[in-house]
Amino acid sequence: MEWFKKHADTVTVLGGILLAVLWMNGKFSDVNEKFSNLEKEIAVIKTVLIMKEIMPVEFAVHHKQIEQKDGG
Repeated sequence: MEWFKKHADTVTVLGGILLAVLWMNGKFSDVNEKFSNLEKEIAVIKTVLIMKEIMPVEFAVHHKQIEQKDGG
């Protein structure tokens, strides 16, 4: 009990830091999920534009395919 009284402030600060890291991790996961949904919506929009012949097919190429052509 004496040890806990002596180091209570340290335990509180470390606990606060741990909780802050866990909270930030959850927020980053939310942001990643939103970007994932955004990518899906953009893919649908590109598909519709291609089907209506508003957008050329060449503009819808995935960036990984472009990197392979460039050698990157």
